[in-house]
Amino acid sequence: MGSITRMEDEELEMGVEWSSEAVLYVNGVRRVLPDGLAHLTLLQYLRDMGLTGTKLGCGEGGCGACTVMASFYDQDAGKSMHYAINACLAPLYSVEGMHIITVEGIGDSKFGLHPIQESLVKAHGSQCGFCTPGFIMSMYALLRSNKQPPSEEQIEESLAGNLCRCTGYRSIIDAFRVFAKTDNSLYCNASPAASKDGSIICPSTGKPCSCGEATVKSEKTKQISYNEIDGNKYHEKELIFPPELVLRTPLPLKLKGFGGIKWYRPLSLQHVLNLRKFYPSAKLVIGNSEVGIETKFKNAQYNALISVTHVPELNVLNVREDGIEIGSSVRLTRLEQTLKKVAEEREAHETSSCRAILGQLKWFAGTQIRNVASVGGNICTASPISDLNPLWMATGAKFQIIDCKGNVRSVPATEFFLGYRKVDLRQDEILLSVFLPWTRHFEFVKEFKQAHRREDDIALVNAGMRVYLKEIDGGDWVISDMSLVYGGVAAVPLSASKTVKLLSGKTWDEKSMLEALDLLKDDVVISDDAPGGMVEFRRSLTLSFFFKFYMWVQHEMSQKGLLKNGLSRHDLSSIEPYSRPPSSGSQNYEVSQLGTAVGLPKPHLSANLQVTGAAEYTDDIPTPPNTLHAALVLSKLPHARIVAIDDSAAKSSPGFAGLFLASDVPASNAIGPIARDEEVFASKVVTCVGQVIGVIVADTHENAKAAASKINITYEELPAILSIREAIQAGSFHPNSDRCMQKGDVEKCFGSSLCDRIIEGEVQVGSQEHFYMEPNCSLVWTVDSGNEVHMISSTQSPQKHQDCVARVLGLPSSKVVCKTKRIGGGFGGKETRSAFFAAAASVAAYHLKRPVKIVLDRDVDMAITGHRHSFLGKYKVGFTNEGKILALDLELYNNAGNSFDLSQSVLERGMFMSENVYDIPNMRVRGKVCFTNFPSNTAFRGFGAPQGNLIAENWIQRIAMELQKSPEEIRELNFHGEGYETHYGQLIEHFTLKQVWEELKTSCDFARMRQEAASFNNQNRWRKRGVAMIPTKFGISFTSSHLNQAGALVQVYTDGTVLVTHGGVEMGQGLHTKVAQIAASCFNIPLSSVFISETSTDKVPNASPTAASASSDMYGAAVLDACEQIVARMQPVASRNKHGSFAELARMCHFERIDLSAHGFYITPGIHFDFKVGKGVPFNYFTYGAAFAEVEIDTLTGDFYTRSADVVIDLGRSLNPAIDIGQIEGAFVQGMGWIALEELKWGDSSHKWIKPGNLFTCGPGTYKIPSVNDIPLKFKVSILKGVGNPKAIHSSKAVGEPPFFLAACVLFAIKDAIIAARANSGHNEWFPLDNPVTPERIRMACLDMFTEKFVDTDFRPKLSI
Repeated sequence: MGSITRMEDEELEMGVEWSSEAVLYVNGVRRVLPDGLAHLTLLQYLRDMGLTGTKLGCGEGGCGACTVMASFYDQDAGKSMHYAINACLAPLYSVEGMHIITVEGIGDSKFGLHPIQESLVKAHGSQCGFCTPGFIMSMYALLRSNKQPPSEEQIEESLAGNLCRCTGYRSIIDAFRVFAKTDNSLYCNASPAASKDGSIICPSTGKPCSCGEATVKSEKTKQISYNEIDGNKYHEKELIFPPELVLRTPLPLKLKGFGGIKWYRPLSLQHVLNLRKFYPSAKLVIGNSEVGIETKFKNAQYNALISVTHVPELNVLNVREDGIEIGSSVRLTRLEQTLKKVAEEREAHETSSCRAILGQLKWFAGTQIRNVASVGGNICTASPISDLNPLWMATGAKFQIIDCKGNVRSVPATEFFLGYRKVDLRQDEILLSVFLPWTRHFEFVKEFKQAHRREDDIALVNAGMRVYLKEIDGGDWVISDMSLVYGGVAAVPLSASKTVKLLSGKTWDEKSMLEALDLLKDDVVISDDAPGGMVEFRRSLTLSFFFKFYMWVQHEMSQKGLLKNGLSRHDLSSIEPYSRPPSSGSQNYEVSQLGTAVGLPKPHLSANLQVTGAAEYTDDIPTPPNTLHAALVLSKLPHARIVAIDDSAAKSSPGFAGLFLASDVPASNAIGPIARDEEVFASKVVTCVGQVIGVIVADTHENAKAAASKINITYEELPAILSIREAIQAGSFHPNSDRCMQKGDVEKCFGSSLCDRIIEGEVQVGSQEHFYMEPNCSLVWTVDSGNEVHMISSTQSPQKHQDCVARVLGLPSSKVVCKTKRIGGGFGGKETRSAFFAAAASVAAYHLKRPVKIVLDRDVDMAITGHRHSFLGKYKVGFTNEGKILALDLELYNNAGNSFDLSQSVLERGMFMSENVYDIPNMRVRGKVCFTNFPSNTAFRGFGAPQGNLIAENWIQRIAMELQKSPEEIRELNFHGEGYETHYGQLIEHFTLKQVWEELKTSCDFARMRQEAASFNNQNRWRKRGVAMIPTKFGISFTSSHLNQAGALVQVYTDGTVLVTHGGVEMGQGLHTKVAQIAASCFNIPLSSVFISETSTDKVPNASPTAASASSDMYGAAVLDACEQIVARMQPVASRNKHGSFAELARMCHFERIDLSAHGFYITPGIHFDFKVGKGVPFNYFTYGAAFAEVEIDTLTGDFYTRSADVVIDLGRSLNPAIDIGQIEGAFVQGMGWIALEELKWGDSSHKWIKPGNLFTCGPGTYKIPSVNDIPLKFKVSILKGVGNPKAIHSSKAVGEPPFFLAACVLFAIKDAIIAARANSGHNEWFPLDNPVTPERIRMACLDMFTEKFVDTDFRPKLSI
């Protein structure tokens, strides 16, 4: 208390009148923030006040679901400024004096949508809808912050910090593209513009429209202004910046929060220094982008936070004659704007450093982070992978440091970083500013960075390089001064001092460059056990970056006419920067309308609610006043015996309400979707990290987590199995999981003379995280003191929740109700695993008779809920010299994890699909399910089929290399045809693949693209292009026969509206929309007259999970059955009486006591399979598709991008082509993530720098799904025309899973490019390439003089399987 009192006295002596009056405007409404909320984020505050359109997706600023617009009045500029921020990271008091606009504040369904919202609806840019508000607000902030409409490039860049898992982004970009105009007249005319020939001009592109007879509505093309106070026009619905905030003078703030935390906002440097004196351990915060992560994920605690956003001395940005002075509080966005202006206005030779920093800022985090993150925060965090710190060092920047007495000292950036996250700042000092000197004539600075994902990703290795050259007699140029600084290779940015010393005074030529490369290898040392792994790759990048730097300087000098010889065309490719033009897409389909709605490209039924933030997800539902919040107590070891549990500290934790363990389970602790081989709470032994041992409930989510962290568990550690190979070696398989399917006689074929060649090999198939945008969530409460239990859950299978909770609590299923309104993505991840968390919460709710809500944090969700199964395939293939496949012997192993879950079925589908589309006369497939000490893996889009397909395409590609033919030629030669009998005994009917394949070849002009890629590769040494075409066949049906059934309830009301309830769950795939279209067409009524509210176990019992791509088929047919029953009942009344409307007919039927409610039911016919003999008909029909991709890779870094992708797929007669196109694009981009970006890294023998059994990649900071920047530049999707499907409703076909594997064309296009690169080094042999083909795998496969210094030619980067 003494120090606190002393501080308060000192504050009075300073003459500072600290205020606790905090004012904030939210959507135009004034809010006074009470004291005591310093621990809250803006997101928590907004959601607590009912503005739930702003979502919690990750809690670390990595997904953009929480994006809002913050506006403040800039006194210097004399206008309000608008920018997008992550509400999940912004401390509540940091936005004091600002106007926060959320998605609810710009438009709603009742009073009208904002043009941005309307455009997204019409472009079908919302599927599950969870990410939609974030995208809307990013775009809105961009428009409000620009005086002129933004360019298409700016629009795409503004979305870098927003992730979507459903759409594939193309539709979102198209929706927003209309706000970037190329010709003002197109947007000012009341009617659409026309070209000379009379065709419609598209406002997006300024080119003739290709949308046929579609008209461009005038309201989409009228000019709209989005500017603010300085005399600009507003849209009629736009919220203005509050006048009070324009006139209001900021006050120094002193506020407090939970746990004694203090929040200060000083207004002068002296105030900051005094606070620093009395709070030496206080954190200075601006954007909170680092401190927020530390407090949330690293349990860091600070007694005081000092917000320095309003300190003028720290916000200086002065352009001087000798350089730029940059205040430590300057935000990165402002720095970027200033540097761009400086680079335009000053001599080019002075701004080489500026351009290098700009180049690095382009790929620095997302827009929302750059808008709040500061220069000083990034420096003082001292991250080993900071993108800017190597550049500050290389450019000769100096840091100005001030102490509490006002003394200023200057420290060179090269001397500032002392150790891991340690800097040359005493406790009484702060960073005042950075001084960046201008560069001189013949001084060159260049930035380098390589990450997993190009956009919004941390660096694996980065660098800042500078050289100052002087001309000597004879025209040679010598190195007068030089800096080579690397990040991501050591605990601090590392200067290659030995190399610099070697080069100093030497001629700038190839000889010196080669000498430097030899020394760099030993000068920049990365230890074998370095955190982050990928050691060989990171080592190679240090050489690649220097080589690129040398070549870049050579080119710059030659461009200035200072060197006789410039770079050759071959070598010029080493320095060509990645420049992404705006992406484009085209969709080709026919509309086959049936009735009033079926076949029409209608928007998603919930789209209007989603774009306005009004669509409710489980976490958005208002909770009862006495609701408790749950947090799980999780195992920290992969395999151990529980010796003791100490809960004493937890029980004294604030808000604690109860701890429940295995002994507290009312009935059965044994659960599981098939085998009851799991426990709600581990009782004696844990078999993976993250296994649930207990559940704690408290008054808030934060208090529950805090209490759970205080549980102390004593373990007796046991041996753990942490990979498929370890499981095989130990014979660790789940019981009775062996499977075998065969056709012909493989042994006889191999032993005969028919096979000209036989190859053997292995294929490793990587895993994948679902990364649904909405984390798992359930709200459970009891009724009648526990006689009944009700729950609302984010699940694909309410029935499994019902069954699991009933079993655990000992209640009959009839007394347990589970409801699901909608879920924010599932992809299989919420089919079975979500039920376990509902069961855990139900135990607490049952005992305490209080509602319990459980929401998993993103890192916990990713770590414990399971993933796509990794596979290991061992193949032996016999074939002729022409390429005809004669025999395949295949062994498949999948990594089930610590329980059976659905792993057997996943393996079986992998075995079914292991032939893909190929005619193989002799085939044997054997499979086993491996038990490992990881969290149980589970269903994921494709359900084993993509893994089986990928293994097949690997040996197809190897056959092609063996025979020196193209893989496409081998594929075509071996396509099976109509009537072909598969290795599991099913005859192929209605085989349309050849038609699909030929259409794709024509559409992508494959022969020309192959030739152009070869020509490009001949001309470029360091960049290569590759092309590939891939086919797929996906069987539609659950392979467990009993699941192929569906029920529905249809009710017609006397006003002519229809309520439909069915057993399927809407998770963004448009199931409810398609089902409603079926009902509308059957009744011949408008789609708007049909409503689907929710999925509930008390309306439709015993429903199968919404999975296997079969839901539209099954639930559509069940609804049609119910509708037809009602139509048949209404028919006699209709024939006897004239009626002007369906409502009138419904009233007539009601008066005649006709039952207007019907239960519909559907059974998929003909499904059966006998695993004892390995034969049967497991599928109702097949969906066929094919895809083409062209990619370009940087062989020196492994960076790549997809230049174009073309997809053709047979969907019969689409129920809704717009929704189906969205599913195709979303599946393809998600598939691109699996094959090229998304790598799960576990603590195993391949990753010893991670704790055993722990998941390292458990959030968007370390696990990278595709972003806007990763989609194909040209993305074309076509639905095959003129074909039907007699096996499904209205001749349609299922679409959810089949397109996923088609993204493998990107993998094989990359491999095609790598083959070209290896050929330049004389390597023409076959090589394995595992997925995901990350930059590491691409670069290390491109063998050259740099990689050979670190690895052998058979090097294979490590992969967790």
